[in-house]
Amino acid sequence: MLGRDGDPGIMGRTLRDLFAAMETDQEDNLYTVSMSYLEIYNEMIRDLLNPRSGVLDLREDANGEIQVPGLSHVSTKSSNEVLEMLTQGNKQRTQEPTAANKTSSRSHAVCMVTVKQRSRVHGLNEQMRVGKFFMIDLAGSERAAHTQNRGKRMVEGAHINRSLLALGNCINALTEKGAKYVNYRDSKLTRLLKDSLGGNSKTVMIATITPSSLQYDETKNTLLYADRAKAIKTKVSKNIVDVTHHIAQYNIVIKELQNEVMRLKAKMHEQEASSRIARSAVSIHSLHSEVTEMSRRETVAEIKWLRNQLLGAFKEQMELR
Repeated sequence: MLGRDGDPGIMGRTLRDLFAAMETDQEDNLYTVSMSYLEIYNEMIRDLLNPRSGVLDLREDANGEIQVPGLSHVSTKSSNEVLEMLTQGNKQRTQEPTAANKTSSRSHAVCMVTVKQRSRVHGLNEQMRVGKFFMIDLAGSERAAHTQNRGKRMVEGAHINRSLLALGNCINALTEKGAKYVNYRDSKLTRLLKDSLGGNSKTVMIATITPSSLQYDETKNTLLYADRAKAIKTKVSKNIVDVTHHIAQYNIVIKELQNEVMRLKAKMHEQEASSRIARSAVSIHSLHSEVTEMSRRETVAEIKWLRNQLLGAFKEQMELR
């Protein structure tokens, strides 16, 4: 998911493709992208982009949406900025070596990207599309017998297994027919991913396994765990927000429309200039062709004149003889 320096993982590649898709649509729409990056370590939430903020809380607003007060939301304009922030956040993530993995992640990392789309031309009432993209790097489940964890590492492993168990229970409840209640409150991970699992979204789980026979049980459990996520069925609809501008914002709307008119005029001037250059090139080419044809005709005429002169001189000499 994370990758390494110079070799970005799924997170970096996905966001790079996202910005590439937005660049192809910039003629018609404007995009605003913001990003947050956090980790859940021992059921505590830390901001990876601003580690000094300390431990953060989870709260539910009046609309039932889960919020993390104090979490930083950084605006980004290019894929390079996103990769830099991911690299910065990964350096702050909690990692410790175990007997099973030298670079074992001791926390779950959650990257949240919010994309807002609106038309370049709009009035006082406009519609804005909002999409949220959650990418989660789950810490692997651990067996104390394999990892040989003791003390603090064992406590971390217990919290990891607890959150993964709560996530598995939510997936089971979402896939069972007739299930009316899904318990998202057993873990902060499941509370944070409530909308991603059973809300207006699509869910994809990518499993990492090993072909080694020594890890047969872990590989089997991982595949069974991921297979259950395929059975989640949700109905996805567009997130459209109606934005009504206040009378005090009329000047801003007018200014944006004036800027759009200026941009279109500049584009028209560029197209006219390019068409004039093309026409000039065609004119020069036709003129060159005419000059070439005239030169050819003059050359033919000169040759005929010389031939007539030679024939006349030859006839005069024959008559003298």
